[in-house]
Amino acid sequence: MASPRKSAQQVAAREKARQKAAEFTARHEELIELAAKFIEFDDTADNTEAAAREKADRIIEQGKADAEAARQDAGQVIAQMLETGESKSSVAARLGLSPAALKKYLPALHGGTTSVAPDAEAVAS
Repeated sequence: MASPRKSAQQVAAREKARQKAAEFTARHEELIELAAKFIEFDDTADNTEAAAREKADRIIEQGKADAEAARQDAGQVIAQMLETGESKSSVAARLGLSPAALKKYLPALHGGTTSVAPDAEAVAS
């Protein structure tokens, strides 16, 4: 049998090349769309994390302010206990505080801020 004509071979080769190019182009377009989705989701994740950090910072600041107000109130209670004539060491013992921890609450009574950290309120041994 005779071999196909050269022009028929060229036409078939061109058609095969066009099909491969179309497949490559379609895959390339799909990858571009997927990359765009990735970037969109990644940006959303970054924005969500940033918003959560900002919200957490606001909550922490509010918590610090609330804790400071509570410590000032605690200092006022200590002052009331001292006004009854009880000694500082007796009040400290009654509250389960060391005398040094008790003194840290007292600056709040004069308009200053307390320097009492939560672990400074530990019971004196």
